Amino acid sequence: MNLNIPDTRQQVLAERLARGQQIVASDVAGEFGVSLDTIRRDILALEADGHAQRVRGGAVPIARPAPPLHMRLAKGGGINPGLTALAVAQIADASTLLLDGGTTTLSLISQLPPRDGRLIMTPSPWIAIACQECDIPVFVLGGKLSTSGGITTGEFAREKISAVAADVAVLGACGLDCEFGLSSDDDAEARMKQAMQAAAARTIVVTDHEKLGRRARHHTLSLAQIDLLVTDASPAQVAPLAQAGLQFALARPGSGAS
Repeated sequence: MNLNIPDTRQQVLAERLARGQQIVASDVAGEFGVSLDTIRRDILALEADGHAQRVRGGAVPIARPAPPLHMRLAKGGGINPGLTALAVAQIADASTLLLDGGTTTLSLISQLPPRDGRLIMTPSPWIAIACQECDIPVFVLGGKLSTSGGITTGEFAREKISAVAADVAVLGACGLDCEFGLSSDDDAEARMKQAMQAAAARTIVVTDHEKLGRRARHHTLSLAQIDLLVTDASPAQVAPLAQAGLQFALARPGSGAS
């Protein structure tokens, strides 16, 4: 492989980005034996082609918008049971929960241990129905239903959230990056997540390893606004986030919590 050819270098970098790897320009320049300016030009080309998002010192993968929630639910599968179990353990015996939409958050409902007086508040009709099926009291935060994440959005829904108080907010992620923080595919959903974080004493983000190091379209929360990340990523994947001060709990990929 001739790494002196721009197309070859950019193909290698694009493949790494597609696997969720972040590109550190100085490291790649040394690895490929080319100048830092050469790698910077490669990153500019990758960004122009929609493969990368430039950041200081390199590039991060672009988070492609996920299919609408109803399509993801119809497809089924894909949720690491270890991630679900670990997230439930972190919720502990919180009596009032604000739960975001999404397939990962939905997987928590059936695993929540019984607790007298527990109330779940949610903008997701799917979460609400799952709560009823499990005989868990639920309060639905109404509003216009967003297609992508399957949650209610808009000023009416945010006003409802501003009038409640929760022990824990559990949020999903479209992307989570050291500099950009938590990000969302949809601006209206990003605003709902912001309102949920503001209404809760503690905020937990639960997401799989594929979302780390990626940036979705809309900034949602800074790392300082997140109390805990629960993920099935590797220690190496969460290391940059940990260095930035984010607390985390890791589940083994495809297995039980650790």
